[in-house]
Amino acid sequence: MKNFRFDTKEKINKAIEIVYEMLQNREIHPSGEFDKQKRFYLTHGHLVDVRSPSKAWPNSEMFAGRTKKYVKAVYQEFKPKTINSLLKAI
Repeated sequence: MKNFRFDTKEKINKAIEIVYEMLQNREIHPSGEFDKQKRFYLTHGHLVDVRSPSKAWPNSEMFAGRTKKYVKAVYQEFKPKTINSLLKAI
């Protein structure tokens, strides 16, 4: 994948789409950790409005971390300059 710089809004949107598709295809995974009860917590969970993981819904934050809304929120929070830096932030 070419590491293009985000110098236009079009490139930003394309990068967000690429990262979103990679998350959906399980090529990459959102950063976070599992606790002893196998509940997943996003590293940047504060960026999206999602229910806290529970026994009944242990992967609620994992699913939220695979959405386009989350990718956009990470971009807005960290303002990466390249697609590789966006991938590292995810």
